[in-house]
Amino acid sequence: MNKNDPRFQRKFLRAPMKSACLYIDGEYVFKARVLNISEGGILLSDFPHVPDINSLPLAISLLQFPRMQNMTIDELKHLNKEDFPRIILKTKARMVRTFEGQGSVDKVFVNFIGCEFFNSTVEFKMEVFKYVETFAKNTIFLLSLFESLGNRNEQLELLRVVAHLLGYDRRM
Repeated sequence: MNKNDPRFQRKFLRAPMKSACLYIDGEYVFKARVLNISEGGILLSDFPHVPDINSLPLAISLLQFPRMQNMTIDELKHLNKEDFPRIILKTKARMVRTFEGQGSVDKVFVNFIGCEFFNSTVEFKMEVFKYVETFAKNTIFLLSLFESLGNRNEQLELLRVVAHLLGYDRRM
């Protein structure tokens, strides 16, 4: 395997995502955990079983972060992640990794499934792009807080607030 081979290179920027999604397999609806997302695909975990079909209809709960660098310290300190708006996005995805030849017992030990979106609407792609872009800008803002930390307690508290809002441990 050549790591410079374009087939093995990412085409889109990914962002961490601690959210849930629903997928349909046969006549049943299942819940999975979303670990990260990009315009091209999604990484899922904590699913009850490996789906029997390759084309998965998905409903994804997408958190809409504000751009934190545009906010005042007081506004940031009063934010609560649970109050951020969410939208539900629907699309189809195909599993990138196949599980053919594995028995049902082997499939129980599969921890992650990477899926590639297909036939997604322009609106879907735009919402995912906005999520990834905003998360990246907020991460850059967090890194700038690290750089300018110094010995100021107020700056440290702000850094902890922003880190917590982005899903990181407040106690760092």
